[in-house]
Amino acid sequence: MSCPRKVITAIALFVLVIFATNSLHAQQTLGGITGTILDPAGSAVPGVEVKAVSDDTKLVRTAKSNVEGTYSLVDLPIGTYTVTFTHEGFSVEQVPGILVQADRTITLPGHLALGGVADSVIVDVNPLLNAVDPTNGYVLERAQIEAIPLATGSLTGLAILSPGVNAELPGGTGANSGEQ
Repeated sequence: MSCPRKVITAIALFVLVIFATNSLHAQQTLGGITGTILDPAGSAVPGVEVKAVSDDTKLVRTAKSNVEGTYSLVDLPIGTYTVTFTHEGFSVEQVPGILVQADRTITLPGHLALGGVADSVIVDVNPLLNAVDPTNGYVLERAQIEAIPLATGSLTGLAILSPGVNAELPGGTGANSGEQ
């Protein structure tokens, strides 16, 4: 193998590694859960053990609430979780079906009732409020996008119909004129 050929091979290998690394970062999908834990009187409860268990992978992440009663579980892989709040002197509260999405932090407040450790409360509600992340959006599946009746069949046409979206498309002819 000649010297220029070795250099070209090394450069090609380097470029391949760089592109492979960038694609791995793009596929990393993490989210989070945060909230404040309150007692029946509305006071913050510090020292509560918060445990999130992935329904799919059984991954367990834990945190403790601070003196203001807030907790934060960050860098959770996307999926559905069951979150459990435990503290001595209070009933255990369990909230199943918490959906963690990529680049989103959902707010899940905890409400502990007085009781023994053997008591437990299972909450069957999914939080709808996102008080942490200022983004406003959701994920559309491919089938949902394809089922939307648009004359152009373009995703850009769908985006333009969304509230708060403004686009000036260049004129032209054809069904997809100005859309890319």
